[in-house]
Amino acid sequence: MRPPLETIAALLEQGSADSAVRMLRNAWDPDLATEHRVPVYLMWIRGLCETEEFEPAVVLARRAAEEFPREPDVLVALGNVLDLVGELEEAKEAFALAVDVDPDNALAHYNLGAVLDRIGDHEEAKEQYSLAVYGSDDGPSMVEAVTALGALLRRQDNVEDALEVYERYLEEDPVHTDILVEHGICLSDLDRLDEAIDRFDEALTFLPGHAGALYNLAITQYRAGRSAEALETMSRARAAEPDNPLTLAVLGGWLLADTAQVDTALRHLYQAIELLEELRTTGDLNPAYAGLVVEEVFEGLWSTGRRQEAHDIYLLAGRYDWSTPHMLSTVAEAENQPKSNGTTFTVSARARAKSGRPEHWPCDASGYTTDLAVVASDEAEARTLTIAYLRRLEPGDTVSFDVRIVQRNDADANDEGPRTCGVVGVVASRAYFRHSQRPRSA
Repeated sequence: MRPPLETIAALLEQGSADSAVRMLRNAWDPDLATEHRVPVYLMWIRGLCETEEFEPAVVLARRAAEEFPREPDVLVALGNVLDLVGELEEAKEAFALAVDVDPDNALAHYNLGAVLDRIGDHEEAKEQYSLAVYGSDDGPSMVEAVTALGALLRRQDNVEDALEVYERYLEEDPVHTDILVEHGICLSDLDRLDEAIDRFDEALTFLPGHAGALYNLAITQYRAGRSAEALETMSRARAAEPDNPLTLAVLGGWLLADTAQVDTALRHLYQAIELLEELRTTGDLNPAYAGLVVEEVFEGLWSTGRRQEAHDIYLLAGRYDWSTPHMLSTVAEAENQPKSNGTTFTVSARARAKSGRPEHWPCDASGYTTDLAVVASDEAEARTLTIAYLRRLEPGDTVSFDVRIVQRNDADANDEGPRTCGVVGVVASRAYFRHSQRPRSA
């Protein structure tokens, strides 16, 4: 008997994954014809993922891949499920096999690129994204791959190449709003500000409430010296997306300079921080994005003389690995005198809870390790400055610290003249160890 595939597909598209999964279970027959088994497997795997039944989804996907080891769609589905449960190496293998079976499969190339990107193999990720975009002449380019390739190129400071990627896509689809915005961002990064403004305006003619277009238009207007327009546009961006932390942080910082709008500005700044805290507790926060937001909040407060409030943000950022070099250097310069023999040290620190745990630590954490960049005149001072910094983040006498020097960079000692001492960067974020784990010896 042929299963009702069209009805099941419609249920999945409508968001009724529970109903779709029930129908799939009822429709399963060990003697199901081969041409029906693959779509049933694919829909069933998708439905289980959408209902967050990940363990059964993995089992079913492995079973499907064993039965159809050369079916690209099944291999891609297996890779997707493994990706969802964090098995990135196995997901990479599944996607790589799908690419081997079907070299023109843009989705497989894109998914393989995404996993490689997250693993840190950016050059191979770039190759896979490029194959997803340009590897086949059949049909239009895959917009997700275009966006991912452009973003990776921009992160590597290859803005000209990213610009070309977006331009080639716009030749196929000249009214794609998101790509118009990405193209405008590249133009702005290249200081082609008037062209960037025109590009954002073009995107807004197609979608007037596009929050990303409004935000980036405001930033570009500000850089072009059109401050009043920028403030009005950023206000529109906030109205379009009221709970965007970065928009709130930037707008709050701009308004803080106007004494008549201080209360509104502070509301925006602290709402941005509250939203970050909410995202952190749900696990949906990218630390790099959080760093952008807190730096805007910190700079807005610091530049208007609200130093104690800025310092509180500085400490919050340090506790959650949101610190940026600008924030760390700003506070170091305010607190320490430059020294002619300042050298950068890489310092590894291990923190252990002596009694209880600080409330900002994970509930089962007993300590953490982190690596910091510290400017100091010698190793002893580097250790002292590191411990002083960490004690500010973990006040009281509940945490002990062990610090060791990993590397001394003598090459930069005299490059810039006198240098301000202090912690100036985070080399490796906090890695917490749990009560069931024993930290390894240094």
